[in-house]
Amino acid sequence: MNTTVTSRPLRRADPVRPFAVGAYGFVFLGVGHLALSAASAAATRTPQQREADTAMRESAFTLLGLERTVLDVFNGISIAMALFAITCGLLILAAVRHAPVLVRRRTAFGWIPLALSLAALATSVLLLPPPPIIVLTLTSCAFALSLRRAVPAARGESRAISR
Repeated sequence: MNTTVTSRPLRRADPVRPFAVGAYGFVFLGVGHLALSAASAAATRTPQQREADTAMRESAFTLLGLERTVLDVFNGISIAMALFAITCGLLILAAVRHAPVLVRRRTAFGWIPLALSLAALATSVLLLPPPPIIVLTLTSCAFALSLRRAVPAARGESRAISR
């Protein structure tokens, strides 16, 4: 009877896939936000919403020579942040496509999106409704899983990769 066992080295799961899921989550968050904003703008407003819109339109301020209403600033920040989320996700996806080693090794490139996702998640939990909380929970888990799967970078390696 032969009791020899040939063991194969465990293949480490690829960290790129969950990282891409996190990046697509950023894109989805931005696109979803723009779509919901457009749908909300086209929908019939309740009396309370019309009253809030009127109050924000009537509250204006001047900063650096430009006069804006609170409603202008609210809508502008909302649209700009959605566009930044989309852009951030697309840039991350492009970078990973061209240099997957940035994710396969634990480098700052992997930690920064996780930190951003967690900070946005904390803000969402405190101030926003469930949709961004759900999406940012998923993106945070995806980026964390990617880092868990990544091979620790050798000391000083992250600087060498970026050069």
